[in-house]
Amino acid sequence: MIGRRPTVASQGCRQDAIAQGLSLLRRSWARLVFGVLLGLILGVGSTFWATAQQLPAGQQLIPNPQQFRALEQPSSALSALRAEQLAAEANAAIQAQNYDQAVELLQQVFNAYNQRSNYHQDLSRAFAGIQNRISEEQRELARVAAQARDQAAYDLAVVYRAAGRPEEAVGWLIQVINSQSPTRELGTQAYQQLLEIGFVSTPFPS
Repeated sequence: MIGRRPTVASQGCRQDAIAQGLSLLRRSWARLVFGVLLGLILGVGSTFWATAQQLPAGQQLIPNPQQFRALEQPSSALSALRAEQLAAEANAAIQAQNYDQAVELLQQVFNAYNQRSNYHQDLSRAFAGIQNRISEEQRELARVAAQARDQAAYDLAVVYRAAGRPEEAVGWLIQVINSQSPTRELGTQAYQQLLEIGFVSTPFPS
């Protein structure tokens, strides 16, 4: 038999839960921005240094310096900087209670990080057993991008709840749990959201 939906004590409790979720959203992105930038700096630095050491003396490393790391420019759809800008715009939209715009922006953030994670993961697999340094570097970049992607998915769910559309939050929350596992912090928070909206009835951890 399917468990009954948990009873919500009051409208005030629901609003408090949503407000706490939105507050957590803003704090989580600050930590993620630091992690993404650190991963990019480490990856760029090690690759640049290794390439420079292999070039013959006097050879120009970058024929056109303005094209160096072009995909890291904010104008690129694959740029982590672009994704961070979109996340900041989404936060501003949330503050203004413009939830439709916030959803659109967070979906773009999710897509950008998801694509980066998949590409880095593919490269990591390609170099496994051939050049372990590259494989490990790409695996770490994939992990950082995946964490940012899952945070965007969780934030989307919180915004859908705030907009009074909890049914649209379910898929995003399950995406987070599948990716993170229920035992990790973000996965546990996603399950708690499912409990609060009545999609599940057994608390975890119990």
